[in-house]
Amino acid sequence: MYIIWFLHRVPLRRSAAFADLVHEAIEVFVRHGALGGSVFEVADPQAKYGCGAIQDSVEIRPDEAIYAELNYFHDRAHFDRVMPLVDADPELGRLYDELVAMTDIGRIVRGEFSSLYHVMNSEEFRTYLTAPQPVWKSRIPEEPDHAEQP
Repeated sequence: MYIIWFLHRVPLRRSAAFADLVHEAIEVFVRHGALGGSVFEVADPQAKYGCGAIQDSVEIRPDEAIYAELNYFHDRAHFDRVMPLVDADPELGRLYDELVAMTDIGRIVRGEFSSLYHVMNSEEFRTYLTAPQPVWKSRIPEEPDHAEQP
């Protein structure tokens, strides 16, 4: 598997709009042949098991939420076939412009990863895949954007 990974630092007041925007962007990827995408909200940022905490490696402001986004492809060749179509889609351009308006684009961390191996509990993973998936609902309440008020 080949993935594009993003670490997004999003103003708390923009969390719901961000989640909707990324959902739309993943749909563009899928429409052009990507396997799919996932977005994860940081649930526990604390250091554990001798590992450092995420905030030890990445500057996180008190008014930000952290999300990891993954976009999935079969392999690098599949990625190379799909991405020119994704990049040429005008809807993705519109979504990118919205992302730039709601976040500091230079603070998004991006990487491409190729899998070395997968170790999965096949039965449990099948159960997970066939179970109803939760509808996204941030635990962070939407706040008014005071900067946009007159």
